[in-house]
Amino acid sequence: MTDNSVTDENLYEVEFLNCTVDKAQDFKIIECDSHFSEFAGIHPSKVKQGKLFLRDILKPVDREYVFKKICKKDTKYVYMDFEILNRENEPVFIHCTAKNREKSSLCRLVFADVSKSREKREKLKQQATAANSLIDLVAGGICIFRVTPEMHFDALYMNDACCRMFGTTKESYRKREYRLDELIHSKDKTIVFQAIGTAMATGEGLNLEYRVMTHRNEFMWCSCSAAVQKYEADGSPVFQAVFTDITRIKQAEQKADAANEKLINLLENLTGAMFFASLEKPFEADYISGDFVRLIGYSRDEFEQRFDNDLGKLADSCTQLADEIKKQVSKGGKAEITYTIHAKGARAVPVRDTRKLVTQQDGTKTLICELEELSN
Repeated sequence: MTDNSVTDENLYEVEFLNCTVDKAQDFKIIECDSHFSEFAGIHPSKVKQGKLFLRDILKPVDREYVFKKICKKDTKYVYMDFEILNRENEPVFIHCTAKNREKSSLCRLVFADVSKSREKREKLKQQATAANSLIDLVAGGICIFRVTPEMHFDALYMNDACCRMFGTTKESYRKREYRLDELIHSKDKTIVFQAIGTAMATGEGLNLEYRVMTHRNEFMWCSCSAAVQKYEADGSPVFQAVFTDITRIKQAEQKADAANEKLINLLENLTGAMFFASLEKPFEADYISGDFVRLIGYSRDEFEQRFDNDLGKLADSCTQLADEIKKQVSKGGKAEITYTIHAKGARAVPVRDTRKLVTQQDGTKTLICELEELSN
């Protein structure tokens, strides 16, 4: 394949829209970027106030399909194609990548608006048979490379966006001044080689995240989607790949993970049986403290696997107790009730349950809860 067979004028025109939904709150959109708010025709402040739900931008016929895909058990990543409604209530075709956060009801959605490219997609099918698989990949940086018998990755084509991402030029790869495998971070080479090897053996595509060198000793995180396009006479596979810069996403995730780790460590060392819960489900505990574990007698794994982190399953009349908590909180932002927990070993433990409603930085509300064991 020559460079002239795939030209920049035929590449995707893509706009990315990002938002995060809370599955536990009827798929409420709790945060979004400016592109998404502009597309949906709603101010970001309204989103933070919980004024927009995912169903509001979905066509009714697609709602059940999207919700089922996102809520599929033990699924971290979901890939879907469907239409969403813009600010004029017009359907727009998109590619969607959904990432479910572990041990959380939150799901981050990335919509790739490729509506402007649908006409070009048909043109690409007719003019570049060798590049057909690119049509189904969300385009960022586009690259075509050959895997040699020595497992070297030789670039055959890179568009301008890909050159910018990797800090190189088309002239550099044409002169073979470097190999793509040389740009991979040393700690990520094993997973990349394994993924390429699996794709070569099975013929299936690959999706992975790894670090790529952009300048000397500088790396960026990229998301790579690739598939075998053809095999050369010597058996070497030629891959078509799409790279997306996800450095900011990774930085945000690392920052969130660090904050989460600090919170867990803080709770672990706090005195008192404490946990967090939502107002809608006030007995589904999240971020439980060490004293909480000691009070109920069950380990963290036991509490999660046997009781789904639901303290209500250890208490009688939990529905009435939940209603009472909601009633008190709605009046003064606080609640205090007493009840008995059936702890491990058939121990009946009377407790005083104190709650306080707090607002987090993203505008969502949560309950800080503390249990105090009462004397029999």
